[in-house]
Amino acid sequence: MQVAKMKAEARKAIGRNQLRALRAQGWTPAVVYGEKKDALVISVSEWELEQHIKKHHKVFRLEIDGQQQDAMLQDIQFDVLTDHPVHCDFLRVDLTKPIDVEVEVSFEGYAIGLSKGGTLVKDHAHVTVRCVPTAIPESLVVAVDKLDMDMSIHARDLALPADVTLVSSPDLVVCHVAKLVGPAVEAAPAAEAAPAAEGAAADAKKPDEKKPEAKPEAKKK
Repeated sequence: MQVAKMKAEARKAIGRNQLRALRAQGWTPAVVYGEKKDALVISVSEWELEQHIKKHHKVFRLEIDGQQQDAMLQDIQFDVLTDHPVHCDFLRVDLTKPIDVEVEVSFEGYAIGLSKGGTLVKDHAHVTVRCVPTAIPESLVVAVDKLDMDMSIHARDLALPADVTLVSSPDLVVCHVAKLVGPAVEAAPAAEAAPAAEGAAADAKKPDEKKPEAKPEAKKK
């Protein structure tokens, strides 16, 4: 994986109003932590960060006020209305030491079982692997073409690059093809009960039958 360079500045703004003003100026608040060192609060260019996000960059060489720090992008928070980044976390890393990291699984192809009434269930879209930061795969591609009904693909079936090892359990089910239960089958009991319910409703709408009036008793002379 490419090590992307990005400039950053140490920041003093920490209050809500100060951070709002910082974002208005085109900066995104961030923090760098890890390796048993004090956390460092920084700010990065919002525009530059968005360009790296589009290119799926994860490993960075941050240039913070003239000093370099290798770090991995751990988390990004986005504004729910504008979809712009409002905060991000960086984890300090040593580019020569292996780390454990989650990698996305990319599913390709059309499973055989889908034409037999099945559905592809993606049980785990990420797996954990171990490698040096520069060897992190962008994704792990798995072909699902040969998956028939009730067949599965496990983590051990994934093709890993030479310098990457699997940390997740080999028996972890990544995806499988299951029988698709149609809505018509599930709605059948309700459909059977419908006539009875309609009959009950019809009975309820019937007017009450009039009872015969009692004949008045004859007066005794």
